[in-house]
Amino acid sequence: MTLSRDAFATIATDFFRQGGEARPIHHDAGRHRLVLGEGQGPWSFVKLADAQKEYEGAPPGERERVLARRFWSSLRSELNASREALFARVLPRVRDLAWFSAVRRQVELELGGDQAAIEESLLPHRELNEELAVHLVYELPTSVMELSSDRLRAWDITFDELYAKAVENLRARSKAPFEKPAPGVFVSPYHDSLDASRIVLTDAILALELKGQPVALAPTHDILLVTGDQDDDGLVAISGWGEEALLEPRAHCAVAMRLEDGAWKPWLPPREHPSWAKFRVLALQTMASAYTRQKEVLDALLEANGHDIFVAGLRAFRSQRGDIFTACAWTAGVEALLPQTDRIDFVRVPPGGDTDTAEIWSTTFEVARKVVGSLMEASGDVPERWRVRGFPSPEQLEQMAKEGPVPE
Repeated sequence: MTLSRDAFATIATDFFRQGGEARPIHHDAGRHRLVLGEGQGPWSFVKLADAQKEYEGAPPGERERVLARRFWSSLRSELNASREALFARVLPRVRDLAWFSAVRRQVELELGGDQAAIEESLLPHRELNEELAVHLVYELPTSVMELSSDRLRAWDITFDELYAKAVENLRARSKAPFEKPAPGVFVSPYHDSLDASRIVLTDAILALELKGQPVALAPTHDILLVTGDQDDDGLVAISGWGEEALLEPRAHCAVAMRLEDGAWKPWLPPREHPSWAKFRVLALQTMASAYTRQKEVLDALLEANGHDIFVAGLRAFRSQRGDIFTACAWTAGVEALLPQTDRIDFVRVPPGGDTDTAEIWSTTFEVARKVVGSLMEASGDVPERWRVRGFPSPEQLEQMAKEGPVPE
């Protein structure tokens, strides 16, 4: 089943009318969204592209459920909730910062170059560190509604006004004690999709009986593991459980965090620690997943905009010492977006395309930035990518190859 945009907009409009929406509804065809309201508001936007794909692919008997699942949280009855109801039902949700970056790129793909519309569609959030950020959701009977900029404006309230109340609400529903499956190891008992978000409840985590400073791992949205940075057995335990958890759905950020002066910072134990290798692999798996998700969105965005730019993948290797390192390739004559890696290989393929006889010079990413930084432009994505144009001179290639050292 394939519908025109206008036909699906009519179906969506009918759903809102049947749900009691009395405000004017306009189909913004260029951005494929409904605009609900006019004048001074309250008004809001409802994006239609993803809902239409799901609706078209659903069996006839399931299509009404698709509409209900996609649009119910945007009905005016919820947008018109009183200030008291909003304050009672707002909650914080922690996600990896790369997710917010990918969402922005996805919105750019859907809305083109309309920066004002892009900003309206994004989720206001607060960065906790270079890996995590927290946004706000409004709890509904069967789901939660993410609070975007336009919804906050419809309620005439700011992110900062709601954030403290959201954390207070989460604390109020987190009275059950952490489970203790092993000495010095604590696990959140809630399994309500907000376990990872309880990392913001630092007072509760500091109250746990730990050896040293708290170390937390939240590999899925339903799991928060905590131990102390001086607890060798505890660190080995949570690193192993983190590996198992990454095999489950709802993966989150598997980078270990240590609480330092009230703030969570990405952390690894000393290299000689028995848990170091597992924590390092967990961090690399998180990075690889973020780059894979990012590549999919960037490939689609570049194709839509008619740009012939290669989005490089992340490669991982194990060195002769047993350490794992990342690498990417910068190929002569190819404009590319490269991931930020430990090693970078400069590749010149001879005429005819015989890659077996290609010339390769290798160095660290830091050395490349120092020597040929003028050929590299940060994209601003999370995790960072570098747009590379041109190719180093023979002298620069030799300089970088000498400066190493290169993981291998």
